[in-house]
Amino acid sequence: MSKEPIYRRLPIYYGWIIFLMSVLTYLFMYGLRYSMGVFFVPLQDQFGWTNAMTTGAVTTFFLVYGLSGIFVGRLLERIGVRKSMFVGGLLLGSGGVLSSLVNDLWQLYVTWGVIAAMGASILYILPNMILARFFLKNRGKAIGWSSIGISLGQAVLVPFAAWLILIYGWRLTYVLLGSLVLVVVCFLGYLIFRESPESIGLEVDGGKQAQGENATKTGNDWTLREAAATNVYKLMNVSYFFTVGVIISLLTFVVPHIIDLGIDSLLASSAFGMIGVMSAVGSFIFGIISDRIGRKYTIIVCATGITFSIFISTIIPSNITMLYAWATLYGLTYGGLPEQYATIVADYFGTKHGPSLFGIIFFTGSLGGGLLPLIGGYLADLTGNYYATLVFLGFGMCVAVATILPVKPPRRRVSPVRS
Repeated sequence: MSKEPIYRRLPIYYGWIIFLMSVLTYLFMYGLRYSMGVFFVPLQDQFGWTNAMTTGAVTTFFLVYGLSGIFVGRLLERIGVRKSMFVGGLLLGSGGVLSSLVNDLWQLYVTWGVIAAMGASILYILPNMILARFFLKNRGKAIGWSSIGISLGQAVLVPFAAWLILIYGWRLTYVLLGSLVLVVVCFLGYLIFRESPESIGLEVDGGKQAQGENATKTGNDWTLREAAATNVYKLMNVSYFFTVGVIISLLTFVVPHIIDLGIDSLLASSAFGMIGVMSAVGSFIFGIISDRIGRKYTIIVCATGITFSIFISTIIPSNITMLYAWATLYGLTYGGLPEQYATIVADYFGTKHGPSLFGIIFFTGSLGGGLLPLIGGYLADLTGNYYATLVFLGFGMCVAVATILPVKPPRRRVSPVRS
């Protein structure tokens, strides 16, 4: 009996079910990932490790996380979507569970810095690119809104992890969080994710048609070699390098800068929380906007907003009202930006090789996320404050805008026909 009638009889388009699973995936993946900070104190207390020693596990995680992105597309081509999602959940979940057994620092570097990081890389790239296969008219909404799961992970699972550590200790907390990932992402994800709408007898967007810049033909799939030869793809890489580098740096330095202004550390941290809340709002709003004005212009609007917010942060007074106004501006534009790059890759180069194409861009962004905070930290140490760092980051965001401005849908070169 054909599966087609089953999916067609559902009250909603199956792509939205995959969207909900993507939100859950990001909730648990980022919840576990961002919870690492709350494990630092109990690990340091028990083993006598320094901040530098425990932070090294996070640095290792970030490097492996970015490098693994290069290979996600190949994994998908070899074993398919469902098995790839299962592998990603298995690596992240088991990395968390195995971290409960560590007694030496190198073990934490392996379980969290390598095993969990490889799984997290798979679980970030694949949901976005699978959603791109199921949506065209509503692609911006589906991919943009899925990142709300990231905000939920920060808001829900991180404090939940802190509570679990307080009640049950860090070892059992690792087991519980890792097990949640195994159950939800591995098994539920394997049951729900599908290769494409065509594989289950459906059409993209449930049969609805897209218009304008976003209406790239679904059959217009570029290979990695073809795309890499275009200036468009190269400019996307440069823009994403600075976008991720600036965002990671700002999230690193903004709270210390606010405290240096004379604002209470608790209020400074609450502003950071405001950024998380507004980023979820920004994901929702700019998901809608991108389907109307296109990904390129959405990136320009959001990146310009972040640029203004960075330069404003250099002159912001020691005033809590102004601080929250700044956090609102930055949070809104930050929430609407990163996922647009995955969307524009699918729009311009198709979805067949999307995971490989975005995997390279993802790796480039990770390089920016590793390098720019180092430069920003050096400038802060050199000057004794964060003003030079913020100015540097503001100009870095200007580069992100400047390199996305000339981007337009690429055209394949047609070899001349010899008579």
